[in-house]
Amino acid sequence: MSTTTTTHKSWSKTVTTKEDTTATTYTVSTDPALIPLPSLAAAFNDSDFIYWSKPLSHSQLQTLVQNSLCLGLYHDQELVGFARLITDRLTFAYLTDVYVLPSHQNRGLARFMMSCLDEIVSSWDEHLRRLLLFTRDEEAAKLYRQTLNAQDVRETGTGKLICMERVGGGNTFKEPNH
Repeated sequence: MSTTTTTHKSWSKTVTTKEDTTATTYTVSTDPALIPLPSLAAAFNDSDFIYWSKPLSHSQLQTLVQNSLCLGLYHDQELVGFARLITDRLTFAYLTDVYVLPSHQNRGLARFMMSCLDEIVSSWDEHLRRLLLFTRDEEAAKLYRQTLNAQDVRETGTGKLICMERVGGGNTFKEPNH
């Protein structure tokens, strides 16, 4: 059995805002060693912010990072955004846990992260069968359409695809009140 060496990638982007004309540089990296687990825990343990997950322990977050392709978004080495792919890095990917901290939003950083992610996934196109993601947010869906060329599964024309789920104890989605 051969082993594969993973090469980590990084990208940088400089942004200015209307309120602050100072240029600020952000970096996206796939290096899991750069992800500060206490910062990730702070985001995951804020149920108002990461509403789709129950809080996770340090060891659970370590497992999550080790077993996924993670993109960390950094400002001055501080983790300010995150996205992860559960993937075999060839035929299938599931995108989840995408966020940018509120204090860094409205700067095009989610778009920047998804563009970096698209560069990675596009390199798999010859063998990629499907990238899946779930969202309830129309603005996020619009972003994924624009940056990842993602489509609503009902619009792809790939046949009668049935999407099924098994809901586990970590699910925090509630049935909508009608």
